[in-house]
Amino acid sequence: MSTDQIAPADPGGLTAEDLADEDLDPAALSPERRRRARALLRGALRPHRGLVAAAMVAAAIRQLALLAVPWCVQQAIDEGLEKNDSGTLLFWSVATLATAVVQFAGLFGWQFLSAYADCKVGADLRSRLLRHLSSLDRGALASRGHGDLSMRATRDTDLVREWVHGLAIWVVLATTFVVVLPALAATDVSLLLVALATLPFLVWVNLYFPKRFAAASGELATAHGDRADAVADLLQVGTGLRGTGGHRPLVDRHHLASAEVKRRTVIAARVEASWAAAAPFVPRIAVAAGVGIGGLAVLDGSLKKGALVAFISWMAIITLATRVLVDRLLERGQADVAAARIDEALSILPTVVEPAPGAAKPLPATGALTLTGVSAVRDGRTVLAPLDLTVAHGEFLALDGATGSGKSTLLRLLVRLDDPATGTVRYGPTDLREVTLDEVRTRIAYVAQRPVLLSGTVADNLRLGRDLPEEALVEACRTAGIHDQLAAMPDGYATELGEGGTALSGGQVQRLAIARALLGDPKVLLLDDSTSALDTSTEQLVLERLKVWAEDRTVVFCTHRSAVLAAADRVVTLAAPLHSAEAEDRTEEVSRG
Repeated sequence: MSTDQIAPADPGGLTAEDLADEDLDPAALSPERRRRARALLRGALRPHRGLVAAAMVAAAIRQLALLAVPWCVQQAIDEGLEKNDSGTLLFWSVATLATAVVQFAGLFGWQFLSAYADCKVGADLRSRLLRHLSSLDRGALASRGHGDLSMRATRDTDLVREWVHGLAIWVVLATTFVVVLPALAATDVSLLLVALATLPFLVWVNLYFPKRFAAASGELATAHGDRADAVADLLQVGTGLRGTGGHRPLVDRHHLASAEVKRRTVIAARVEASWAAAAPFVPRIAVAAGVGIGGLAVLDGSLKKGALVAFISWMAIITLATRVLVDRLLERGQADVAAARIDEALSILPTVVEPAPGAAKPLPATGALTLTGVSAVRDGRTVLAPLDLTVAHGEFLALDGATGSGKSTLLRLLVRLDDPATGTVRYGPTDLREVTLDEVRTRIAYVAQRPVLLSGTVADNLRLGRDLPEEALVEACRTAGIHDQLAAMPDGYATELGEGGTALSGGQVQRLAIARALLGDPKVLLLDDSTSALDTSTEQLVLERLKVWAEDRTVVFCTHRSAVLAAADRVVTLAAPLHSAEAEDRTEEVSRG
């Protein structure tokens, strides 16, 4: 075993690429963002437009049947009751029942098809988003929190689903106004004028009171929060201040906060009561006016009684349709904002990119790993100073060095999880940037310092969707020194590990991750401190078996463990970059000494 040391060099003014990404304002979108958002919505909807169209047809049928009920009742009254014709009365009773059946079928089809369409659109959009995000590297995701991206795959996608589900509502609203208003005009123009005169007031009620109530509720919630803080301070601090009289200001603060809660509660209650009373009051005025005007028309014989009954029913439907219309108009921007946020996530570009189509080169069957002038920068800070390093094919190389010297970063460069800021990484004569990522990661396996296990069985975590026989799993686990422990579990390789592998110890997780990497039959194995949780005897066993497995393969092992350093063919010690804070402190101490 030989030991080398690579000293840091001056990175020579390296710069980091800042990945800026603006936060969308939910209240407003730029024209370009809105255009892109709507293009995304149209694209998501296009494969399922047949379902949406079918839902709209079903919704229109349902609404026509609903609107036909008052007309059937009108005919039953005017042609059956008024003329004392039991046959006609029975006919229109059956017709009313038939419209109810059509309503049922139409409503079922509308809701089922809308739910099916929104589910498929949501699944497609979520799959597209997650597929894109899963292909991004750490550098591309550096400016994004996992919570933010998760929200785009959940809440924002659900908002788009709600938009898809609600598309058929527009057909319902259009059908209502297109059918009812001409029907009223044909029945009696004065009834149409009453309905039209009511619409502006209905719109005003549904615009004014929701905004006032939302504001009052927000102020009430703030008042409750202030009072909760006052109570907490009084209980936690007041006892200690009681002997000095210092608790009295806390008591006064609580009284003031409680008075504010009472005042805000009264305001919110007044707004809510006004809303609850005004919402039905406006259409009731219209009905009263219609009954008065229509009643006079009935008395002078120009209007039939059934028409007046139909007017009252249609006014109730128009009232509901107006409220829904206002709600849809107020919410019309939510899908645009959600789609804009999804589009923003889909627009994140990877920093580790595939070679141009048709330009990818194959990797040789075997080769040395060669780093030439390689450095790495993160967040504007050099984390790996420029270095040259060659790892021969079949060599077991141990990377040592202080914390922050860039050992883990170097491993990530070797498997193209990151790309160097300067220099090249080659496998044999081929620059890894000229090779597809799949081929790089098939030839070079990487076991992270903190391995990730999935919910599922031991076998699921080893296979990761690959078609591998049980014998291959056992052989890899024997090499990683974990087969006996897995076989001793109640269900063996079929044992459920729980979320994140909670059923295993830290050392077992590390060895399972090593076995998982071996199953790909890589030519290069990169291990990042992968025996740190093992006792010395188990570590020695794993190292001995890895040495046997690694015949004609390359192993690069980042470690501080003396057993690994002793087992390696060569040890390379990395020094911290000259421009890191630790290196500057160390340089100062040396010069003072």
